[in-house]
Amino acid sequence: MGKFLLGFIIAWYLCHRFTHIMIASECERLGGFFVGSKTYKCHLVTELQKGSSVPAAILEAEQGVKNEVQ
Repeated sequence: MGKFLLGFIIAWYLCHRFTHIMIASECERLGGFFVGSKTYKCHLVTELQKGSSVPAAILEAEQGVKNEVQ
């Protein structure tokens, strides 16, 4: 049982790591990746704003919605 558990943990770690590497390489090479019938588009974050936990894109979208309502 101990060997099975050790093997399972090693396999999980390798698959987890491989998945992250594969998604990163697909995003860099193609600008996105797909899972089943869904396609995802990737955006590179070059500068991380410190002190703000809400991304700027969300803040801009909320301002756009407020402007449309008024």
